[in-house]
Amino acid sequence: MLMQVRPMPRKSGQAPRQLTLPFEAGPWNAGALESMLSLECGRPVEIVFTENRSVLLSFRKTGKMIRLRLHRIFLHAPIDVLRALARSVRRRGLHDGVVRRFMNENLHHVRKSTRKLPPLKTAGRFHDLRQIRDRLRDRFFGGGLKVPITWGRGIGSGRRGRLTFGSYDPVLGIIRIHPVLDRQDVPLYFIESVVYHELLHHLLGGVVDAAGRTIYHSKAFRSAEERFPWQRQALAWEKANLPRLLRAAARLDAVRRIQAAWSRRPARRSRRAKPRVAQCRSRDTNCH
Repeated sequence: MLMQVRPMPRKSGQAPRQLTLPFEAGPWNAGALESMLSLECGRPVEIVFTENRSVLLSFRKTGKMIRLRLHRIFLHAPIDVLRALARSVRRRGLHDGVVRRFMNENLHHVRKSTRKLPPLKTAGRFHDLRQIRDRLRDRFFGGGLKVPITWGRGIGSGRRGRLTFGSYDPVLGIIRIHPVLDRQDVPLYFIESVVYHELLHHLLGGVVDAAGRTIYHSKAFRSAEERFPWQRQALAWEKANLPRLLRAAARLDAVRRIQAAWSRRPARRSRRAKPRVAQCRSRDTNCH
């Protein structure tokens, strides 16, 4: 029986962590929050508030000082979330899901952006991403994930000799799948493994490690990824076919660059031959 991946459940009677106050005016101010966390951590805490849409929480210890970088949503955090945050800093990592649940349930505040969703293209020549996403969502996630998906390259770039088959944009909340996978010779289970991987990013978010860095491929993430039934087959197929996919992606990039160059060229004006007018070079010559 296949296990479904679900968000961390709340305890019975536990109030939801989703913010109800306006995002611009929270119950905490910077000084009060620093004082509260310093008391809970047992050492001085310095906070820098950010609008970072990817990393909501990071920290480092400098001598006896704890330097925290927090997204402004923590100005709205309940007291138990802040105490859990202090425990996490003292223990050099997140040991419970209270802080992570608070961040995940309030990402709609973080994702407020002037960027708009691009046009979604889900139907490819050989594979339909909408059908793949819906099938995976119903089978492994209880049908609860609502995330747009499209064929397209991500905003980042892969390492040399590697391909970024899929990416998740936490700001727009969108999954992009590289169009090189829309091929007849790419097995369905491989595309499903890529989409499943990106759905996990949407569901789980990041975890802060002992050094205060946000880790997206955490132990919990890897454990959930192993539940995909064809994970090993997908990894083996990728290893055997990566060189061919790299060449195909290079051809796609070349075509894309040519199309972009042609689209930037100014339209040529049609040159029509103008009738020549005979000119009289001498007063004694009659022009007819």
